[in-house]
Order: sequence, then structure tokens, then C-alpha cells
Amino acid sequence: MINIIYRKKEIWILLTIYLTRHGLTEWNVNRRMQGWGNGELTEKGISDAKALGKRLKEVPIDKVYSSSSKRAFETAKYIIGDRELSLIQMDDLREINFGDWDGRIREEIEAEYPDEFKVFWETPHLFNRNSGETFEHVRKRAIRSLQHIIEENKEGTVLIVTHSIFLRVLMTYIKDIPLSDVFKSTPPGNTSLFKIEMTDGELKLIFENDMQHVE
Repeated sequence: MINIIYRKKEIWILLTIYLTRHGLTEWNVNRRMQGWGNGELTEKGISDAKALGKRLKEVPIDKVYSSSSKRAFETAKYIIGDRELSLIQMDDLREINFGDWDGRIREEIEAEYPDEFKVFWETPHLFNRNSGETFEHVRKRAIRSLQHIIEENKEGTVLIVTHSIFLRVLMTYIKDIPLSDVFKSTPPGNTSLFKIEMTDGELKLIFENDMQHVE
């Protein structure tokens, strides 16, 4: 776990980090594997992003970080709305790279690569193909991106807009659970909200996968 301590005039600094998944896309609807490729936001995806923006309207967000993927960046812009906030794109916040599976329908992949597909979902820590990323690689860049954001924002509140598997992998780090358990938690809904607080250098998950703004 991160163990970074910041002090200022003998007062421990609190950093609040909100995280969310991008809005619903056409690829989500069509059950296409969506990694570094991109499906366009649907009307619901846009509506949900705006609803999350309304929910966070009174939250004093200092900065927004987004995956450089179009669906995440556009979601971030809809959440921000007319607020004057810095929006920073980061490649490290992108979804897992599915390689030659990217953009293909799940059922087609399962039929063509049954063994590898099974490993992906049931024993993700063992997943390794010649195309795309491993979960361990995603975990390393997830931790790297989080550490970078913490270093840049030693206090205040930030929002991170990213992706489903990225969020699940990052949560294994925050919760200190094995990568093999990455798919055992509830899948993050589109625009679902997570909240993390850092006090005295320790990260604490306050809530996760909250969808009350669209329910």
C-alpha cells in the first residue's frame, strides 16, 4: 500500500480522490471488448455523466484526470459541465489493452479462444497472451498513475475518470487483495462513483460503485 506522509504546519493533510467509470458506450451495449479501442457514448452514457456532474456540483473539485481514451475524456467533460476545472489526460489511466480481442464481441472471442477466455475471467493473474496486456501490467500502471496524482495533489479533491477493469485492478491494490480476486467484486457500473481519502499518508476506501445519481 502507499505510505506517503505529508505535513504542513503540524497538520496532517487530507486528499480526497473520487473515481468513476466512463458513461455507457455503443460497444458496451453490443458486448464488444473495449480496451484501447473506443465506442461512442450513447445518449444514456451522456445523460448519466451529466447526472454525476450534477451530483458532484457542490463538491470542491480542484482538478480532473481522465484516461486519454475518447469515451473517458468526453465523460469527464460532461461531468465538468460549465465548471472551470483543469482536465488532464493520462495514457496510464486507459483500460486494459485487449490486443486482437479489442472491438470483438465477447461470445465470438469465447467461441474462438475458449481456454484463454476462461483464464481471463476465472484466473486473471495467470492470463498472458502474445497480444495485449497482462493484469499485472495494468496493476503496475494503475499504481503508478495513482502515485503520480497523489504527488501532484498533496491536498484537496480530485476526480479520476477511467474504466471498468482498470478500476477493479486498482481496487485490489487499495483493498490489499490478490490480483486473482479482481473479478470477485461487483462490476463497476457506467459512471459509478468511488471515493478514497488519504489521511496521515494512508489510503482509505470510503465507498465504491455508488450509482445513486442514476437510480
